[in-house]
Amino acid sequence: MRRFTTALIVVVLALPAHAGELQRVAKAAVHDVQSLAAAPLHWKAPQWERFGEGAALVLAVGAADKPIEDFFQRNRNGATNSFAKTITPWGAHRALEVSAVMIGVGYLSHRPNLFGAGVDSLEAQFWAAGIITPIVKRLAGRSRPNAELGTYNFRPFRSDSQSFPSGHATNAFAAATAIAGHYDTWVVPTIVYTVATGVAMSRLHDHVHWPSDVVAGALIGRAVAKGIVFRHRHLEVTPIVGPHEAGLMFDLDLKQLRQ
Repeated sequence: MRRFTTALIVVVLALPAHAGELQRVAKAAVHDVQSLAAAPLHWKAPQWERFGEGAALVLAVGAADKPIEDFFQRNRNGATNSFAKTITPWGAHRALEVSAVMIGVGYLSHRPNLFGAGVDSLEAQFWAAGIITPIVKRLAGRSRPNAELGTYNFRPFRSDSQSFPSGHATNAFAAATAIAGHYDTWVVPTIVYTVATGVAMSRLHDHVHWPSDVVAGALIGRAVAKGIVFRHRHLEVTPIVGPHEAGLMFDLDLKQLRQ
């Protein structure tokens, strides 16, 4: 399945398009990188308030890390083990596979919203779970619960101490938030957020993350995905499949993206 996902992504990205369209896509990608990297420099009071609320939530949950973790471990059984085993991949390769399928199906069926949801989901997972969370993990250096080194054991830059934040929770909520951002009805958001929550709970159940780890991961994934979806509202992507050509039409408002 992983080979299928990789091949599908390569095929979709390799579909022919006009040089001008490709140039616009490249510019959009560059602006995404710049926006994510420099976002805190441009935050105003509301953004800092939300950041403060998120940090306060992580600290509040962190104060109860041990009792919450103990609760999950006391209530493990065959059913919960099976559930965790089934749901956990949806915070990793399964979420990437879904994004790739959405891109391919959206492209071939001329459904821009489905295509855009797949693209945003894939990019959000890449930045949130592939770049930001791993950096924070290394800086924080928190020991995992199963290491039995204590609730608040932090050893920065240790490869064996990367509990905070949870990469699976980051990935699951990045994908869920990006997909939900493309649908106005309650059905799709309910499904994707339920899956993401299940992934977060499975990490507690499996004794590999503290509660504050999964909360922090969820907040990172959601924040990154929200930013990407917002920016891409100014980038209209339309799949084009004709008898003699195939490609993507991009309508990019660079003026809006610079704001």
